[in-house]
Amino acid sequence: MYYFTFGSAGQLFKGGWVRIKADTLQEAQQKFIAKYGDRAWKHKHCLNCAFFYSEEEFKKTEMHEYGNLGSREHEYIE
Repeated sequence: MYYFTFGSAGQLFKGGWVRIKADTLQEAQQKFIAKYGDRAWKHKHCLNCAFFYSEEEFKKTEMHEYGNLGSREHEYIE
């Protein structure tokens, strides 16, 4: 499981995250791109999100408990 988080402006969502079921980061990135198409890209070679975390890493953050910039999960991608 991977979590793609978003910042305060200029990304697919304001705050929060998208949770993606995947075994590797590369698989999660491919699913993100497949889901959002051209909107998945901020610009060439840069995905349109703030950061990505494995489930283990994400659960160590405060976002897991309190949300991110007033938002929580926007979508779950299988």
